[in-house]
Amino acid sequence: MAHARKHPNIAAVSMALLLSAASAQERKESTYMVGPQAVISITNTYGAITIKPSENRQVVVTTVSYSSVVSFENEQHGDRIDLRSKSTLQGSGLVDYTVLLPSDALVNVRSSSGTLHVQGLRGDVILQSESATVEVIDVSDAHLHVNTLSGPINLTDIHNSHLDVHSVGGNVTLRKVIESSVEVNSTRGRIDYDGDPGARGEYRFTSHSGDLEISIPTGAPVEISSHSVNGQSDEDLPKRKLGLSVGSGNMLLKPRISSASRFVLRSFKGRIHIRRP
Repeated sequence: MAHARKHPNIAAVSMALLLSAASAQERKESTYMVGPQAVISITNTYGAITIKPSENRQVVVTTVSYSSVVSFENEQHGDRIDLRSKSTLQGSGLVDYTVLLPSDALVNVRSSSGTLHVQGLRGDVILQSESATVEVIDVSDAHLHVNTLSGPINLTDIHNSHLDVHSVGGNVTLRKVIESSVEVNSTRGRIDYDGDPGARGEYRFTSHSGDLEISIPTGAPVEISSHSVNGQSDEDLPKRKLGLSVGSGNMLLKPRISSASRFVLRSFKGRIHIRRP
């Protein structure tokens, strides 16, 4: 009697191959010398990216790969450096980047998932992601451009900078963003601002269906214009104490003066909530 030939379990073999590939871990470090306002491009669609300033004109790139199928393409052409990860597998958590670079560098970063963390830079910074969480901390005198699909965006301790932020579904949170020119556009995500904007800020927040939550200290002189088409707009404001004047769709929290930051808040379906704690 002929016996049926046993075939290996394809799913089990595939899983074993994946585990074998993922078991490898390798750390690499590369160093490059650049001049002022160097251009650094980083593309990693397989994990986290951390960017911090170096103490000199060096660019120090540290990669930690968690899969043997990950490879790297690093190129330098004068003051331009291109860093890119490649893999035959898809997914997050395959490779992490840590890049130290001159704070005045022009940085262009593309990511898919994981966390994209930027700290202490002073130049032009372009951050593009799909679902990655974007964190920007301690930035001043910079031009920051952020574009995400669903990833949340957290901006903290930013001074005297220009911010252009766009998100389809991710929430945008701003903390201690002071005396800056800021434009935030979101389709579905919430926009949350908390802090004293200083005397020379310009803040424009627009959302289609997401809510706008604005919290500004009572003592901060600001001018606010708010309008929600089909949503609600409400303010927790001590009107008598502030001598508040309210117009149709326009609210001045203090008399119009030159040393006051300006907020323009717009939402089509979302709720606009303004607090003065």
